[in-house]
Amino acid sequence: MNILNNLKKFFIGGAVALATVAVVACSGSTDAGDPLTPTAEQVANVDASASTFTGQVARGGADSPVTEAGASNTPIQAIFEDTTTDGPAGDALPEIADIGFNELTPAEIVAAQGTHLAGIYETAVQSVVFIRVGTSLREGSGSGFVWDTEGHVVTNYHVVQGANSITVKFFNGREYRAEMVAFDPDSDLAVIRLMDVEHELVPLKIGSSSDLRPGEMAIALGNPFGEEFTMTTGIVSAVSRTLFSGFSRYQIPAVVQTDTAINPGNSGGPLLDMDGAVIGVNTQIQSDSRQNSGVGFAVPADLVSRIVPSLIEDGSHEYALMGISGEDVGIKIRENANLPGNLTGAMVMRVSPGGPADGVGIRQDSGSRSSNGNLIEGRENWDGDVIVSIDSVKMKSMDDLVAYLALNTAPGDDIVVGVFRDGVEIAISITLGARPTSL
Repeated sequence: MNILNNLKKFFIGGAVALATVAVVACSGSTDAGDPLTPTAEQVANVDASASTFTGQVARGGADSPVTEAGASNTPIQAIFEDTTTDGPAGDALPEIADIGFNELTPAEIVAAQGTHLAGIYETAVQSVVFIRVGTSLREGSGSGFVWDTEGHVVTNYHVVQGANSITVKFFNGREYRAEMVAFDPDSDLAVIRLMDVEHELVPLKIGSSSDLRPGEMAIALGNPFGEEFTMTTGIVSAVSRTLFSGFSRYQIPAVVQTDTAINPGNSGGPLLDMDGAVIGVNTQIQSDSRQNSGVGFAVPADLVSRIVPSLIEDGSHEYALMGISGEDVGIKIRENANLPGNLTGAMVMRVSPGGPADGVGIRQDSGSRSSNGNLIEGRENWDGDVIVSIDSVKMKSMDDLVAYLALNTAPGDDIVVGVFRDGVEIAISITLGARPTSL
């Protein structure tokens, strides 16, 4: 406890102390269809011949966003106004003893971090499960975690896809049979329910993924390579990715990228923050060898919080649909369309006939198209509408648009879309439709 208290004092010292003292403390599976590159594998620990699928972070899905609030122009009030100090003015550093920094040694800092991580493991591991699945073709395994005291467990769809039998094992050694409740291929999420539970279930706390920043600590719990109840640590290495689940033409929005070691068998397990709250559900790795290469992906907690209750209560989840596909406004589009240099957003390349966007006159690129309605490469006119905002929230890319719809809207909602057209920005109201089911 003294070490943890000292660690708090260390952080209170902040940058002032760091400028004075340098401390060195280092310390499932399924055939997913036509391959794309680079490889991004689902990581259920199953038969290798059937577990690899390829996926590419791609733009232009019919509907794929992370919101970004506009910067505030409100002046920041100086915290020193109307205050006085008895100390001398100037930029001299305070005495180290005043902030307690010298009370910590490098070894104590490392020990305190280890103690904290051990505490997270001991608390969270009772809620993490090892899932074994039997299908008509093979056996596989993966991970999951307790959602509520009613016996619902969250995992990946690809972990339990096609299961004839599901067995769930807890850290305390208890094993139970489980049944499928519902699944959502678009997000690669599924809910199963334990049968005849004989011990108290402790749900994991569900955190938020909206305010995650690269560099924050991330912790994965799961069963890589069948090694039960393993903990790995790293950082959030990127946010706001989009990712194909492998079972849908739609993308998972706002995906959390991490360098935390995720391997086959980690699928469906939780990605935690330093408070032990779930910030994502581990789903894929990007690797040519089916083993950790330092690039793993997790379904964001904010999306999980929307989908899982729908699966439990309704047996499915409905996504809102605008009915467009588009491309980010990069330098190529900006130059070809003669757009302002500071304009960002998503240019509409195709509008689905009869969809919500079509009904309100959203314009697609007028270039030549093939028989299926897709633009012929090299025949674009670069004159589609550019979506720059939704409900006054700035859209920097198609990824932003997809994430906003998935995380903030539902079928039937009315939204206001900011569109840049013919040199001016206009507002268009749209009533959103419902995305077709993938299976």
